[in-house]
Amino acid sequence: MKKHAESRQTIEVIRQYIERSISNDEWAPGSRLPTERALAEEFGVARNAVRRALSMLEGSGQIVRKVGQGTFVADNPGVVIIQPQHDSRKISPEDIMEVRLLIEPMIASLVVARATQNDLDEMAEIAGKCNESSNMATFEYWDGKLHNAIAHASKNQYLIELVEGLHAVRRETSWGQLKRRGESEERRAIYQTEHHDIISALLDRNAEQAEKAIRAHLLHVRWNLFGR
Repeated sequence: MKKHAESRQTIEVIRQYIERSISNDEWAPGSRLPTERALAEEFGVARNAVRRALSMLEGSGQIVRKVGQGTFVADNPGVVIIQPQHDSRKISPEDIMEVRLLIEPMIASLVVARATQNDLDEMAEIAGKCNESSNMATFEYWDGKLHNAIAHASKNQYLIELVEGLHAVRRETSWGQLKRRGESEERRAIYQTEHHDIISALLDRNAEQAEKAIRAHLLHVRWNLFGR
């Protein structure tokens, strides 16, 4: 536990340092941050710790990471983006799964860095409720609760609202009909095992394994729904 606590503290120190440098205009909007390697050497930590701190800052909208170019201060760092209203009739289950695969696995690093023990205990309790479900409707209810609880543990309000919005659309008629066509006790048992893998990784504060477990679970759900 001491190692985990020290790791979280290091990530928070790096995050606060970068956040302070941005707020003090040491790094102006649009300017490029030092590389992950340079930051890791400066703080004497593994690059993974720097990467997690950057993920937190990216999640709060303060930096932008561009593949092959580097990490940059956002044009309007700290500005809150309002989630647009949606017309669920125009959103297909395929759209929802595509967005879930883009977003939910990446939340793992924030959860590992920020989740309290109460957050983790709540996730484990909800996963237990999933296991106790006597029918698919009850399982679906607790499944949604679990994914929302994981989002809440990220402590990023925009991500929380985004994930809750995704799961709200899942309750729409077209999604429900599609889910019911793919129901089976065997699949539910597999989902329960996958939930266990996700929670175990989060309890171990293993961001990489948690991300893999969440992605594997969502890919499996997508396969069962659409056959691809």
